[in-house]
Formats: sequence, C-alpha cells, structure tokens
Amino acid sequence: MASPRRTEAETVAIHDRRDLLKLRAFVRDAYKDYALTTLTAYVVHWLQKWGVPTSLENVAVASHRMFPVKFGMVGWSEFPDVNRTNRSVLQMRPKYRNLATSASDKGVFLNQRGLEEATALIAKIGPPATEAGPLTAIVEEDVRPEAGKRARSIHPETDVEAVRRSSLFELYTSSRFDEAEAIDLIGLLDVYDHTPSKEKRTTLRRLMESAKEVKDREVVEFLEKVQTRFHRYLHK
Repeated sequence: MASPRRTEAETVAIHDRRDLLKLRAFVRDAYKDYALTTLTAYVVHWLQKWGVPTSLENVAVASHRMFPVKFGMVGWSEFPDVNRTNRSVLQMRPKYRNLATSASDKGVFLNQRGLEEATALIAKIGPPATEAGPLTAIVEEDVRPEAGKRARSIHPETDVEAVRRSSLFELYTSSRFDEAEAIDLIGLLDVYDHTPSKEKRTTLRRLMESAKEVKDREVVEFLEKVQTRFHRYLHK
C-alpha cells in the first residue's frame, strides 16, 4: 500500500483565501490519530506561509478542506464546523497546550512550540496539495458508531493516546490538576459545552473502558479523578 505522505512536488501555491477551496483532502488514515490542536497548528503554519490571514474562518475552511473527517459538521460533513475549530484554537493557547496565541480580530499565531508541532507533522504527512473538482466525499459510516457499538474508526489504543495528548492529562501529570477547568474536560471528551451530560458521561465511560482494555493504569487513575472532580458538571 502506497504511503499517504505527500511530496513538495504535489504542492500548488495558494495566493489568497479563495484558493483554499482548491485544497485536496488528505487520506483519512494519514491524520485520524492526530489531535485537533496538532492539525490546527499544521493549518495555521501553511496559512502563514501562503500569506493568507489566519482568521478563525480561514483556519476553519482550510482545516475542513484538508482534514474533513476531523473538522466537518456532524450531520453536514460537507461543511466546516467553526465551533470545533474555535475549540481547538482555544486549546492551543499558552494556558493549555501552549502552541499559539489568538485574538478574534487578528487571527491565530503559532509560537515556537506550535511551529515545532506543525513541522513535525509536515515530516510525517507532507505538505498540502490542491486539485480541480469537489472535495472527496466523506463516508459518514466510517466515523459514526452503529447503535450500541464502538465506532469502527476508534480503537482502545487511539482513545488512550488521545487522553494522553489532552491538556487535562498534561495538568494532571504536571501536578496542576487543581487548575483544571470545564474547558479542559470538554477538550478531553471532544464535545461541546452544550452536549447533553449523558453523552459526556458516555464518552468518559468509553475512554475508561479503553484504558482498562489496554491496561494503562495511569490513565485509568487519571480518568477516575476526572470523574470525581467534574462530577457535578457531568450530572447537571
């Protein structure tokens, strides 16, 4: 099977924000295991390289064009989910992942750590590319779980890796868990603040089952503490 990584020869220059609509989607397997913040850092890096303003709207469109499964709206996968992009940008701030600074009227700007994150991903998947024609269709069955079953795109190892990459786990391992806020929990669960509490508990329970399945005791203990600390928020 050919590697999904692209080469510089495949890259076509982007001259303005309208050209973002020409971006070609990466093969799903090339990016499905990376955190939203890592993918967003990659996108911001290229927007800056092309001289395209890093406004939330431009970041949302470029993210969706390149990584549609991660940044598409639920139920409307052909459109970018600006709320998801905004949550990723918030998680990139110095207080959390420390990858970038941002302002609603100026855009998103990577710091040195964010640049290193983007550069590391470029080394793994290569640069963006463009093509004529519409975005490759997304098969929603690949990312949406069947009733009562784990989504086919989600494996226990992937769940545990995502937990370990979260800002909440970082606070936990750096002995700053008492600084944790609801936004950190939202980032861990990859949900919205207005997502029903039942769904949040279901996601947390799935993460716990995954950690137990791969016998990662540290993550299990971490999730138990998460349940205790955010009990009221998860049951409101």
